[in-house]
Amino acid sequence: MQINELKLAIYAGHGGVDPGASSEYGKESEKTLELMLEATKYARSLGIKVINNRTSNVARNISADAKKANREKVDAVLEIHFDSATATAQGTTGFYCEGSATSKSLAQKVNDHVDDYFKDRGIKPDTSTRHGRLGILRETNAPAMLLETCFISNNADMTTYKEKKLLIAQAIVHGALEYFNISIPNKAPSAPTGKQGVYAKMQLNIRTKAKWDSPVAFRIPEAYYAQLNWGVRENGWVRVEYQGKVGWMSAAVPVYWNLKNPNQRYKAVKDVLTRADPKWGGKPSFRMKKGEEVNVIGLDGAWLKCSKSGVIGYLPNDGKHLVKK
Repeated sequence: MQINELKLAIYAGHGGVDPGASSEYGKESEKTLELMLEATKYARSLGIKVINNRTSNVARNISADAKKANREKVDAVLEIHFDSATATAQGTTGFYCEGSATSKSLAQKVNDHVDDYFKDRGIKPDTSTRHGRLGILRETNAPAMLLETCFISNNADMTTYKEKKLLIAQAIVHGALEYFNISIPNKAPSAPTGKQGVYAKMQLNIRTKAKWDSPVAFRIPEAYYAQLNWGVRENGWVRVEYQGKVGWMSAAVPVYWNLKNPNQRYKAVKDVLTRADPKWGGKPSFRMKKGEEVNVIGLDGAWLKCSKSGVIGYLPNDGKHLVKK
């Protein structure tokens, strides 16, 4: 099978009135959606066809999701969850349909890649879960696995998840590729020489040394400009220069940095209060006065993602709140 012939169902667990597990780090339904969208974006960038069970925080129906995967004739189903227990419990677990060799193999391949970032808790049959047998694994025709990515109740796991979310999303897809004996593409370009201007894909923690467990030297807000000094590299990391400050970051450019400026200038049509999430009724973010300009750094569904002094706020992309300059 060629990579552009592969079709995956990448599903997010829980949703809507079912938040799943919750902790100070958020709700499982929100984290599963976040990681699913990242995995989907990456898979599609490789030419893989992907279907999802939801693209916003709405309720899901397991049997309907299984029927959709069957109707779409996907080659495999990957469902994303987050685990929860005591504050000390941590690690990643893959679940498979007991009695299915293909489901077990798929779970093992995905788990082998995701456990590069978390403690390996191995793979387990669905009969071992406290919920009993898992419908999404048993009602789908294609091989299916359920990933408990890490523990939403564990500080170390969630810190790793926040900092390496894009790499974890890629690991999920890479596990599926290995299952189908498809070569994993090397998307990273060769490193340039000298200094390279880049824009942060997300808020980035820049370290004091070239390793993940070193202290945070400073943070770069999403879509802010920095320079990578390719003349100073160490252990796969590169020197980062930002507003007179210097630190270190992984040299995985496509994962953490945009090469093109994502900022677009918009202005407020009227006085308005942005939201911290792309939905009405959520927590407020920052205020804008009529005529005030702001950077829009992307879209989240039908909402504009705005950045003001490093703070993120959302407004509908309806022309009633913001218009492009």
